[in-house]
Amino acid sequence: MTETVNAYAKLNLFLDITGIMPNGYHYLTNVTQSVSLYDTVTITAEKSEDFAYNIYCDNSEIPCDKSNIAYKAARVFFDEVGFDSKVDVAITKRIPIMGGMGGSSVDGAAVLAGLNRIFGNPLSKESLCALGEKIGADVPLCLIGGTLLSDKDGIRSLNTAQNDECFFVCVQPDFKSSTAAAYSLYDRQPIEENKAVENFLTVLSQKGMAGSAKQLYNIFTVLYGDNRIGEIKDELLALGAAGAEMTGSGSVVYGVFSDKSRAKSAEIALRNKYPRVFICTPVKCGIDIL
Repeated sequence: MTETVNAYAKLNLFLDITGIMPNGYHYLTNVTQSVSLYDTVTITAEKSEDFAYNIYCDNSEIPCDKSNIAYKAARVFFDEVGFDSKVDVAITKRIPIMGGMGGSSVDGAAVLAGLNRIFGNPLSKESLCALGEKIGADVPLCLIGGTLLSDKDGIRSLNTAQNDECFFVCVQPDFKSSTAAAYSLYDRQPIEENKAVENFLTVLSQKGMAGSAKQLYNIFTVLYGDNRIGEIKDELLALGAAGAEMTGSGSVVYGVFSDKSRAKSAEIALRNKYPRVFICTPVKCGIDIL
């Protein structure tokens, strides 16, 4: 059987590190928004006596081996359900690689959800999220999707202001960022926790994405202190963005626009300067099984 899944990217609206766990991982306060840019993941599987796996991707930068999170997702799924399968996964890649938009995590989420559908939904969404945690901290966020707050108390969905229409102009520069290196920066020079998240959540619920955009925050922007990121933010603000910030550990920077025509003008203005500039909008799901 075959299932095709649209796997939606995400943006970090507020991202802070609040401490280090005993195992070396980090406590986060993380407000995320799923957006309309997506990878398409097609999963074909049938039961077999032994586990066999093939992965295909239209982007040569993606490793098609056991290091791919899609492989890890399939492996933990079949370990959980107690049988094996032959699995083929084909990924059409649109989400920037190493851009901070959750591209690998959402592909893993798509494989978990697609396999679950193929084999008759043996696992609840809660169980899938628990499996997702084993392969990546962002995978449960991608399985749930929409507007989310995740912290040491878990994940919860957020309500934003009614009629909250906005447009994200995303800029992919000509440099990439390593997530592991980003967290190592924090380990070497921890930054005090940003206590503004509660106020951000209040404004987000009352005034929506554009209304809260002046309070966007990303600890990695502070840690990097990279003038190239600051320059892109300034350009987006000058072109009419209500606020601008980097997403994840980078390197994509986005601006929040309340007006579609202004967003389009900004995209056109920046298109010739940076490798990739695109517009996306908020969506209410992380994955969509077609």
